Amino acid sequence: MSDPNLRHVLDRRAVLRLGAGLGAGAFLAGCSVQTGDGGDGGDSGYPERSVELIVPFAPGGSTDLIARTLGKAIEKPLGQSMVIINRDGAAAAVGTKEVASAKGDGYKIGFPPSSLFTLTPQLGKGAATVSLDELRVVIGLTVENIVLVAHKDSPFKTIDDVIALRGSGRRITYGHSGVGTGAYFAQTAFYKLAGINATDVPFGGGGPAVTAVLGKQVDIGASQPAESMRLVQSGELRWLGVFSQQRSPSLPDLPTAAEKGFDLTVDQARFIAGPKSMPDDAVTALQEAFREAVKAPEYDDFLKKNYIDRFEVDGAEVTNKIKGDFDRYKALIDRFGLGPK
Repeated sequence: MSDPNLRHVLDRRAVLRLGAGLGAGAFLAGCSVQTGDGGDGGDSGYPERSVELIVPFAPGGSTDLIARTLGKAIEKPLGQSMVIINRDGAAAAVGTKEVASAKGDGYKIGFPPSSLFTLTPQLGKGAATVSLDELRVVIGLTVENIVLVAHKDSPFKTIDDVIALRGSGRRITYGHSGVGTGAYFAQTAFYKLAGINATDVPFGGGGPAVTAVLGKQVDIGASQPAESMRLVQSGELRWLGVFSQQRSPSLPDLPTAAEKGFDLTVDQARFIAGPKSMPDDAVTALQEAFREAVKAPEYDDFLKKNYIDRFEVDGAEVTNKIKGDFDRYKALIDRFGLGPK
């Protein structure tokens, strides 16, 4: 191997295998993530060629932009290039299913959203689904909140103004990016819990839903912050509140629904996963490389500019969050009859 960076990566793999052979379980503490079968150990020189990262959405969205920013930062620690491939369709199910069905050698991995496993199976009528059990979770990376957004001329200046509609008899319309999405569920559950008469209006994605708020086609809407931030920064729209349990590090001045007495947390986490049979050495190599890549200044700058929070946890914690979110959402979906009709 002529590339000194690659030699360095391979040397570190050899040290890790030596440490494991000496029985030093603590040596790998926090590095080995089990969310499926461990595989057979794979090739000792992983990675020996470029790795494909399947983004299960069209180019230009949050998931795609995060992946492309990280894709550049990871090349040095990984010792190989990471090729970003977009596979849009079925609310991320198409691309994620491709990853689940891929050969378990670590050369095709994916970047799925948590909603595919927490909301889509419960809200999407006839939705294409992928089970988390079909994947091996490698590492968590980011989480985005859901914010309420209104037009600058709207009578809703704060989340308190919305809550004040309770018992008024007034009916409002709210825009969202489609049934089965976080923007739909967060608003629908919120208005139900608050006792507000509201009619949902679906649009073909977060961008069109925000545009509908801008055009006063609906009274209010919700989005991930990156989808509406430019219009908020320009003064055309305003954020009213956020559906998080605690104030977001990227939105410290924005009140939460929880502060107002509503136990409603809805967000979108994203993580790296591969086929269930992906070998341990590939998982370890990817974990190490991503942990280095997320330290890149350009990546940190990207997250801050787009109001995206870090969720850099191991695979077990990603899995626990998804299972916990599924159960919390299910309680509200069943309570209000929000499932497919």
